[in-house]
Amino acid sequence: MTALRETILCVDDEEGVLLALRQQLAARFGHECDIATASSGADALELLDELERDGERIAVVIADQIMPGMKGVDLLEVVDRRSPTTTKILLTGQAGLDAVVSAINRANLNHYLSKPWDEASLRLAVENLLRQYRLTEENRQLVSTLSSKNQALVEMNRELEAKIHERTHELAEANSRLAQLAVTDGLTGLYNHRHLHERLALEVERSARNGLPLSLWMSDVDHFKHYNDHHGHPAGDDVLRTVARLLTEGRRANDMVARYGGEEFSVILVDTAKFTAAKLAERIRERVATHPFPFSERQPGGHLAISVGVASFPDDAADPDTLLKAADSALYAAKHAGRDCVVLAPSAHGDVPTSG
Repeated sequence: MTALRETILCVDDEEGVLLALRQQLAARFGHECDIATASSGADALELLDELERDGERIAVVIADQIMPGMKGVDLLEVVDRRSPTTTKILLTGQAGLDAVVSAINRANLNHYLSKPWDEASLRLAVENLLRQYRLTEENRQLVSTLSSKNQALVEMNRELEAKIHERTHELAEANSRLAQLAVTDGLTGLYNHRHLHERLALEVERSARNGLPLSLWMSDVDHFKHYNDHHGHPAGDDVLRTVARLLTEGRRANDMVARYGGEEFSVILVDTAKFTAAKLAERIRERVATHPFPFSERQPGGHLAISVGVASFPDDAADPDTLLKAADSALYAAKHAGRDCVVLAPSAHGDVPTSG
């Protein structure tokens, strides 16, 4: 794309002066600048409007001070307001010093020449002012470009921050899902064996600290191998998922249900004494026994059932491992008591309460 040529505008009410200015300036700058003329301040402003509409760059305005109507200082003041980067030369006749001082103060005058002027001085002055104008324009364009690039960088940084925030959120969600998967049983969606031990240790510690009881169930699906052997493992998996759902639906908000392994399930009941835990276990046992599992009528006893062993801290155990063993022993006792029942761990008196 071809760069726009600068314009040098000469303003004087004397035709001979304009002709001399045009010839002298064209001889030196005509190859790089357009030389325009106007015979009054009003004509100059109209020409400036036209040039600006066409996108012309007004580099230098040379104006005579003494003109009918608008004086040179008044014209240059308007030019300075409209185009601060345009450089300005005032032509003065005799006794023109006051006009020069006024132009410096009002119009940010760059140079002045006395009439009649020396051609070499005119050319040197215009050459210097063109260089100044071009440097100023280059600086302005550089600032504009840098500002645009800075704004683009700000936008890019904002987009980058948004992407980082999004990726961080996605990573946090992925980590959360991974953490959940690490403690979750894939088949039933319950907590797994590892998390049961971690949670039980925390709850025993809390129970010891606050003096409130803690109970634990260990439950097992009765004759589950029989069900699997006769109806297949997919049907058996469906049974385990359904039992997990029934245990979850029957739990209280603070209780935790886990798949201990195989067809065994565990439930931690916080702030719950052993006999209260046994009553809750009995409700779940009945719910499982009456649930319409497919082929349940073909199970021994005519329905699918669970056995439950219940133990509590600190009555039956002094630590998490002992509590698990006490509940597991109660479950073993429930199996030997005929299954489909709830058995409590032996009390201090040695009796083994049962239900079902």
